[in-house]
Amino acid sequence: MAQECPKELQDLSEVQRFYVSLLEPCLGHPVLVPAEVKEAASSLSGAPESINALKYWLDLLDMAITPPMLRETLKQEPKSRIAHAMLRYLVAKASSRANDRDKCDCVITFLFREPASDSARQWQRPEIDSSFHHLSLAALTFEGEIYRALGDVHFEPMPAAQVQLLGEFEYFHQELEEFRRFDQITDSAMVQRVRELKQSLGKSFYHPDALAAIAVWNDVFGRKFDELFHDATKQIKTFAEHVTREGGSILSRVEGDITVQQLSEIKTQQILAEDYQNAQDQFRKVSKYKKAVDHKKVARPAAPVSAFAAAAGAPHPGAPSVPTTFAAASVPQPTAPVNIPAPPRIQERQQAEVIAVAPSAAVQNAVQEGKIHSTKETIKNHVRSADTKFANLVPIRKNNMTLTPAEVEAFRVDYGVEKSFRADYANILMLLVSYHARMIIEVDEYRQKSNSAYLWKPHADALGYLLSTFQRLSLEADQLKRTARQRGLQDKAAAVETTLEKVKKYAHTVSETLHAADHSYSS
Repeated sequence: MAQECPKELQDLSEVQRFYVSLLEPCLGHPVLVPAEVKEAASSLSGAPESINALKYWLDLLDMAITPPMLRETLKQEPKSRIAHAMLRYLVAKASSRANDRDKCDCVITFLFREPASDSARQWQRPEIDSSFHHLSLAALTFEGEIYRALGDVHFEPMPAAQVQLLGEFEYFHQELEEFRRFDQITDSAMVQRVRELKQSLGKSFYHPDALAAIAVWNDVFGRKFDELFHDATKQIKTFAEHVTREGGSILSRVEGDITVQQLSEIKTQQILAEDYQNAQDQFRKVSKYKKAVDHKKVARPAAPVSAFAAAAGAPHPGAPSVPTTFAAASVPQPTAPVNIPAPPRIQERQQAEVIAVAPSAAVQNAVQEGKIHSTKETIKNHVRSADTKFANLVPIRKNNMTLTPAEVEAFRVDYGVEKSFRADYANILMLLVSYHARMIIEVDEYRQKSNSAYLWKPHADALGYLLSTFQRLSLEADQLKRTARQRGLQDKAAAVETTLEKVKKYAHTVSETLHAADHSYSS
């Protein structure tokens, strides 16, 4: 990867001046440059002695220059010329030191985000939610720009094993698409895993093919990371402000040893300005604070909710923010029903029932969630233990519920805690089937006890909860369908659509049942 000597000398001289300009403000005094280096930098011959003198000096300065210093300087004062010189210097050096690799990482990402005005090719930065196909096209276009910037430098084809490593970015991208909260990024250890992949590339890290793919990944991941981080810190600070506005003490504990004061003192920009390796503890702390705030919001006491409000389809205060294990959750709760008419209030049947004190909404919700989970496990055990010919026939009360082949397969596979599209797909199908089964069970119980004085009430509660939370589940299913179609998985999109429509249809039956009961009580 040798460069033409005069051009290499020019690049080394420019990098040397740039490094000195970075160090002097930090030191507060001039950097004493050796006479031999000054002479080499002013030389025009490009003699090997001059080039080596500069390289040895830059090796020393590289120990003092950190990636964050480089990144922040380029961000504040975009300099394509010095960035190109830095790129040629670092690629020619091909250092295995993490500090040098990180600097090249910063430079290549800057060049992708800030194309030079004289770039032969122009590329469009992909949106955060772009498909991997669009990311690959952007990388391919940018790769041409890298070759142009490096000049007449010959590169051997990357080894097959390293090319295969680059293919891992597609799976990282699929995982990234599913993150909706900052703690999902920190819990996944994605930054460290990508860092290890870059290290595994060895010298191939500096190959234009690898640099192009890395630059696009850094850009998309960086924006997603910043977006979720800002959202998390904003919610944390908003919670702290709310507590103090309501008269709470800044020293009051939110959870464990976490205080309101700690929440309010998060320095968002200061944390983001640090190198990730140095800021890991801060990121983990923000993730911990966010989880504590989320838990506090869910656990906050709520006013008792009657069965009548539940049957009306009103969301339960204190209900879990996500009634499902779907990893791409965090879907906002709708303010209006989704294709399901909300049933009216069921009239009170006895004054004694009004006097009775109902369990808290949080307790009722936890019970219903437990029943949904139990139903899912029961169906799963049946599918996995039954004869293959009859695995699709699940006994529900006095009848059998027939599962589609896709639903059977969803209950049969086991992805554990895997965070992936296929795991989300299986989870959403299992939850939809479980909701369907729970509705069948509760409608049957409700009808059997409709003539009793009060035994019908728990089943009306259960049906109201299923209807209201099914609205959110429908949104999640729709979201997963869109993702499947974007990835060309039409069969999976169709499978989710079939199951969702089946449950929606029965949800209408549930709604009509409660309507009919309400009218009969009124008359």
